[in-house]
Amino acid sequence: MRSGITAAVVTWNAAGIADDLVSTLGPLMDRCRVVVSDNDSTDGTPEILRNRLPGLEVLRNRANGGFGYGCNRVLESCGTEYLLLLNADARITPSGVDSLAGHLGRFGGAGGVQPLVRLWGWPLITLSAGCSMTGHGYGYDMDFMHFDPAPSRLVDEVPCITAALSLWRTSVLREIGGFDERMFMYFEDVDLGLRVRGTGRSLLLAGDVEAEHVSGASSGRSSAERWELRSAAYLTMKYLGSGKLPAYWRRSEGRAVLGRFLRCRPWMWRLREVMSARKAGGLPVELPEGVISSVLEPRPLRMPNPRPPAPSFNEGFNGPISAGPGWDGGRTGPWGFGCIGTDKCGGTLELKVCSPVSGGTVALWSDSAVLDRTYIGAGRRAVLRGELPAGGRRAYLVPDNGGQTVELEEAHI
Repeated sequence: MRSGITAAVVTWNAAGIADDLVSTLGPLMDRCRVVVSDNDSTDGTPEILRNRLPGLEVLRNRANGGFGYGCNRVLESCGTEYLLLLNADARITPSGVDSLAGHLGRFGGAGGVQPLVRLWGWPLITLSAGCSMTGHGYGYDMDFMHFDPAPSRLVDEVPCITAALSLWRTSVLREIGGFDERMFMYFEDVDLGLRVRGTGRSLLLAGDVEAEHVSGASSGRSSAERWELRSAAYLTMKYLGSGKLPAYWRRSEGRAVLGRFLRCRPWMWRLREVMSARKAGGLPVELPEGVISSVLEPRPLRMPNPRPPAPSFNEGFNGPISAGPGWDGGRTGPWGFGCIGTDKCGGTLELKVCSPVSGGTVALWSDSAVLDRTYIGAGRRAVLRGELPAGGRRAYLVPDNGGQTVELEEAHI
């Protein structure tokens, strides 16, 4: 067992993902102390994990106080040099954890490090290459939903790092008081990172270490919007407004409320969430010069793509082929890719596609290489064909010009 690392996993009603969680935590238990901090689950999550992973430490919290609350309960009893924060729907290998610890050992001025986080099951789609924040307090993952077959393998400084999967110096987290428990969910990692940066430490992205995360599995999008708005208002007051919401923020939110009202969409919840953020209080935090600007205007600027809708169509797919992430009603959207899954291992994949608006080159990728590439004129059709490698079950349809929309008409294997 590696005695220098404690892994903290916060759960709440996670029985539905117990199989994946067990497959992640089992190998980690041979390398580090693993603690599940359960936020008062009612579906038997603690019992399931204890039965399937003998020796697993489980803290049973009396309430669901949020992600930061659960992490802080582990931090209180952490006696190791490093603390690994790991979402219940994230996965990293023991060797990956060792590599992260090695980077912190080499970079003594760093407070934490994260791996390059990929979309679970789709290793060419990036979910997080560091974190940052907009001028309205909304945190975001840099390079979110980017197709990136050849990322940098260097270790670079980033504005903040994701709490979904990252390794921190325990002493630094204790120095800043851990997570701010007034933030229930979303963007708490940006708050944590800003306070660590305020101590003069850097935060790192280890491009040579990859891990996986399921996007948006912690909550549905309707509840996510509410928590995101509350956290954004709170962060704005804490770091950008000297304890108040600036006039530009109030004007922007007023327009959002008015727009929903005019479209006859629910709007009162936005007022309630902003009021909740104001009631949460929290003293404004003064940071050293340059910290806020490096977060609001990171260089290079690596903005996230929009979140694709869940795959909801089967037109054009044949037999063992199914739609993966990235499709918008059978078309590639502004994120610039469409994923294709198959039940068969290997085989010749053939796609019939068209480019309804503009022309450009389109590529068919496997996890490791380009299988085919062709030019499609505006309003024209083309066929892409490629041999999936042995054991390959995934492919990606990717316009070389991210603004080009490609429509899938047929798929065969």
